[in-house]
Amino acid sequence: MKILVAILVLVPAFAFGKAEPVSLSFNAVSIVQFGQAMFKGMMKRDFVVAPDVVSLDRRITIDVKSISSDDLPRFVEDLLAREGIQTTVRDGVYYLTLNRLGALTAQSDVAGQASSVVPPIGSVPSANSQQIVPADSDGHALLEGAGFQSRKDDDETELFTPKHRTSEFVATVVAAGFGPKAATVAGELVVLTGSKAAISKMLSLCRSLDTHAKMVDVSASWIEVTNSSGTGRGISLAASFLGAKLGASLGTITSGSAISLKNTRFELVIDALNSDARFKQVTNSRLIGYDRTKLKLTVGDKTATVSSSGNDNAGNRVQNIVYTPSGVIIDALPRVLGGGEISLDVDAQISSFKANTNGLIGSPTLILRQLTTTVGLKDGDVMLLGGLQDMQSSESKSGLGFLPASWSAISGTKQQTDLVLVVSAKVLVD
Repeated sequence: MKILVAILVLVPAFAFGKAEPVSLSFNAVSIVQFGQAMFKGMMKRDFVVAPDVVSLDRRITIDVKSISSDDLPRFVEDLLAREGIQTTVRDGVYYLTLNRLGALTAQSDVAGQASSVVPPIGSVPSANSQQIVPADSDGHALLEGAGFQSRKDDDETELFTPKHRTSEFVATVVAAGFGPKAATVAGELVVLTGSKAAISKMLSLCRSLDTHAKMVDVSASWIEVTNSSGTGRGISLAASFLGAKLGASLGTITSGSAISLKNTRFELVIDALNSDARFKQVTNSRLIGYDRTKLKLTVGDKTATVSSSGNDNAGNRVQNIVYTPSGVIIDALPRVLGGGEISLDVDAQISSFKANTNGLIGSPTLILRQLTTTVGLKDGDVMLLGGLQDMQSSESKSGLGFLPASWSAISGTKQQTDLVLVVSAKVLVD
């Protein structure tokens, strides 16, 4: 009966929209968990938490018997401000960022003090209770003593929303110029913190950074060069052929392992190589993406292989299986420089699996040929990258079967096969 009466008393008050008292009880919860419970659970407000706030490792205990629901938002903001967390409301969304007091709070925690009990706003503190910290005209708490300093008037927070660049890119550049705490990422937003003059400079930098990123077209093709004489290198043979065929000027970058071709195009080079039987096009890949963005192309399969093996607690043989990709895998990272130069990180490989015949491990063997390098080339130029050689030799005997083996004629052939990567990069014009 008492429970029923209590419910009947509360229902009319809620119906007429009156402020109802609420009680809070948290035992050694983290600051972030407290904020989530307040904003999401009780106040039903949207909120964004900055990464430096998420990384806080402080816990708090709260035991409040009665506080008006109208005073709850102010109570939560003041409590977070005392922990060095600033709350800013933008378009109905609460943004939680760490201000200068946050770093001081972390350094001045009293040893052995696991929590603090906070009385409700407006209550009269007893002799044994913690007093309410006074707040300024903006509703932010001011901390004094114990190593804390008052919040300065020029300590502000501003939000920037990039339109053409990622928030991570903008925040990284701003942090490099103004310090690691000056810019943090909150979803698609960049939270800027500092004095009014510093934020003005940060916003100017953000706007200059927030431009359309350049698109880069990276083309790559593996060419298998067959040289039956077994002498010379495939990349030199291909370069000499293209110089005579297309009239392209050659420029040696690294002693025969990287040769640039000027005054030509990637498509013309591939067509010219396909016209000669000594050159066989193995793959042809094209990747298009933003400047300074990793590009990846994979054509092939994933094969189950044994990464490790051993025995379990019962003595049973167990194996850890992983799926390893094979085929054609090309990773590229283009960086557009000034003066029409492009720096290109390339990691290209051709791989395949073959059955393991030794019977020791029940896993296939990976046959891998890989090239990893960084080259610089002019916008649109073509470059040959080589050095992946494979030499095969064979012998044959001819003679009458009833004669001694030493009387037979022996002949042999050697065939050298090189893999040459033809690569080009050019900036796409809008």
